[in-house]
Amino acid sequence: MLRIAVFVALVLAGMAARAQEVRDYLCTVERVSNADDAESRFLEMQRKTLAGKQFSVSRRTGVMTGALKNSFITQPEVIDVGSADNSFKAVTTLRPGQGRGPGSNINVLVVREFEPGQNKPFIFLDNEDLYFGKCRHF
Repeated sequence: MLRIAVFVALVLAGMAARAQEVRDYLCTVERVSNADDAESRFLEMQRKTLAGKQFSVSRRTGVMTGALKNSFITQPEVIDVGSADNSFKAVTTLRPGQGRGPGSNINVLVVREFEPGQNKPFIFLDNEDLYFGKCRHF
């Protein structure tokens, strides 16, 4: 009887651990824009280069790798790992003098984890440039 109780407890603990599991994202860029939606050579190049391209996201660290990146000199900070009620949110900041050019930089990734189904819409802000698409767990 004790063996059965221990076995059931282990199975339930394993199920609870899997329910708490945080699965990473594989995302595909679908659309590129900028703050004023003005056409530019840079925006046109980004659209041609990145449309249909993929990147992955670690939900534990917030690090993006692939077509879009958010980890240069500084590491992202995960604000929320996402849930049935909240979006995944990660922010990366570079202050003046920390890297990418003379000024400051900010990256923000938001994935609508609470959306039903496998495809989770995302928006990625790279300063004034915006990238939209869908993410899936992998």
